[in-house]
Amino acid sequence: MAERLLRLKLTDVPPERLVGVKVKIFKNKDDFVEFASPFYTVEEVKPNSVVKVKKDGEGYVAAFCEDDFECATSLGKVLKQLRTSVVDLTNVEDPYPYITGIALTAWEFDKYKSEKREVEIVFSTPNKEVAQEALRHAEAQMFARDLASEPPNVLNPKTFPERVMEKVKGLPIEVEVLDENDLKKEGLELLLAVGKGSDVPPRLLIMRYYGGGEKLAMVGKGVTFDAGGYNLKPANYMKNMHADMSGAAAVAAATLYAAKLNLNVNLESYIPLAENLISGRAYKMEDIIRSYSGKYVHIGNTDAEGRLILADALAYAKRSSPKVTFTLATLTGAQIIALGYDIAALYATHDEDAEKVEEASKRTKELVWRMPLYEKYKEELKHPSADLSNVGKGRGAGSIIGALFLKEFAPERWVYLDIAGPAMAHEANAWWCSPYPTGWGARLMLATLKEYQ
Repeated sequence: MAERLLRLKLTDVPPERLVGVKVKIFKNKDDFVEFASPFYTVEEVKPNSVVKVKKDGEGYVAAFCEDDFECATSLGKVLKQLRTSVVDLTNVEDPYPYITGIALTAWEFDKYKSEKREVEIVFSTPNKEVAQEALRHAEAQMFARDLASEPPNVLNPKTFPERVMEKVKGLPIEVEVLDENDLKKEGLELLLAVGKGSDVPPRLLIMRYYGGGEKLAMVGKGVTFDAGGYNLKPANYMKNMHADMSGAAAVAAATLYAAKLNLNVNLESYIPLAENLISGRAYKMEDIIRSYSGKYVHIGNTDAEGRLILADALAYAKRSSPKVTFTLATLTGAQIIALGYDIAALYATHDEDAEKVEEASKRTKELVWRMPLYEKYKEELKHPSADLSNVGKGRGAGSIIGALFLKEFAPERWVYLDIAGPAMAHEANAWWCSPYPTGWGARLMLATLKEYQ
């Protein structure tokens, strides 16, 4: 099946020498109005307006940009309708928000469409170094979106590693896959339990990139379809649950592109993969299961499965003693209630690591808000017959309680992002992405890893 026909290219050739609809960016409102006349008057112009213009028989797209990233996302929605466009970034100080923002809204998952539209977007900029990094970041996010958009009859715990292995060819990345028998030998019983209901057994995908420097780890939730298990989701809540592996997609993409960008970090990424389904073998409410760490977990809800597979993966990651471990997961609906679809919940055991993520967030425009690891709420996880339960006793503080559960298994220095809203922002018709799972976190992780060089 043919791949999509969206191509993003970089060049330092002046835009006037290139073929395609020219895209002109204006920071001054009067200059924009003069160029876009007669479509706008000064009074009518709103920030980040985009308009198609014809001058002397040649087509242009003009944009008045107050906020570079927001303007770029508006541009992407227009440029995806054109065959070839040339974005003039010669006078733009920082091409990063334009390249990444345009990619976010121009991208489409058209793999399964019989007819595909060819779209080529060329960025003309003299700032090659920043532009190349931006393009790699955009490609990483698009790959994460590819993975998260695949239907569940195509992408599962077996085929996810196969897709990754295709991509690592030629890169300095080692790949190891622990299958069902390996998981049993190692004792990752929580991961095995979640995957028991499926005919496709769970796996643990491990990616290792040694670029020198700090030893870091990433862990991404990889539930390739979540029906909820015996705490079965209603049909409307099961929609888009093929993208419940968005944390895994972001981690895999960030690892691949860390290698492509030659980042000076020693990185190990752990991706637990499972389908949470129903069968006679499926795990049940009231089960008590021994985790890889040795702690026993009571199952209070089979639809709180993500934290179970992450618990085993986090404990397994401890073996290599990383300096910092990052976790990305579409874990709780409570994150969406608290922060909506634009902002992820950030948890961290150490302030300096939280600050690095926050600084990276300013660069990539993937917004985060730090939340407390409030220890008193651990009381919610207590259970009379096990070390802890996988859910709290009540409805309050759901995202925090999920984080506290994971902290019980995580390495000592740990950062966690609950990305349920941002990864699924297309459900809310978010302004900053096209209508597909967003790949949120891939760029943020690349920018964060760079902070540790």
